[in-house]
Amino acid sequence: MVAALGSARVRRGVVGLLALFALYGVAAQVASGRLPTRVSLVVHEIEGVELLPTYSSLAEEAAFLVQAGILLEGAVASTVRVLGGLLLGSVVGITLGVAMGWAPQLEFALDPWVGLLRFTPALSLLPLYVLWLGLGEAARIGLIATAVAVVTLQGAYQGVRGIPRVHWDAAAALAAPPGLVLQRIVLPGALPSILASVRIAIALAWVTVIAAELIRPSMPSLGYLLALAGAYPRVPTIVVALATIAALVLVSDGLTLAVYRRATRWMRRRYA
Repeated sequence: MVAALGSARVRRGVVGLLALFALYGVAAQVASGRLPTRVSLVVHEIEGVELLPTYSSLAEEAAFLVQAGILLEGAVASTVRVLGGLLLGSVVGITLGVAMGWAPQLEFALDPWVGLLRFTPALSLLPLYVLWLGLGEAARIGLIATAVAVVTLQGAYQGVRGIPRVHWDAAAALAAPPGLVLQRIVLPGALPSILASVRIAIALAWVTVIAAELIRPSMPSLGYLLALAGAYPRVPTIVVALATIAALVLVSDGLTLAVYRRATRWMRRRYA
């Protein structure tokens, strides 16, 4: 039954994507030759701009970017930055979230600072990170890690706070040592919430990495490729880069969802 529901969701997703591709293809063909080809920038105008490129134009642009190695190298570089920021931010966020959920005194001390970061857009910290960490990879990964840490901290905290009181009472009655409580009660009880927050954090990391890569922009980089294509402008390059980022996000989300389902297979689910 679960497998059937899962395959049904996959089929619906594939049908939705195919419908989206077909709709774009029709729109691009209808708009071909009808949309204006002149783009007015601040100081000059550019002729021959394809505002809604057809699939043939996108295929040619994708082939060029792949053959030149620009797309693959940019995807690898951006993925490495996302993974680095995700790992660092998750370790910090989950550790602090579990500690705050477990120790009320620590929660009282850190809650104002967490609230401040929670409502501060990560991108607003970009100038500060450049001054603190310079123009290298440290500032980029630090910016991504900050965005990830805030989300995973909230997930870990809510997961620990959601553990039933009876479990804490049983551990206290049995005089269980803190290490055993952490291993048998805290981490298993908070795991679903932690993994759900990591899934959200991955998507946020991909959003943040594009802006982070504009710190001393250089190739290879999907963020710089987008900025460069927008400056010329090259709409097919922008669309191909966006499609690549979307594919990477979908793969990351799918892997995280598979890990979540595997790690929480003991949970009862309404849907697969």
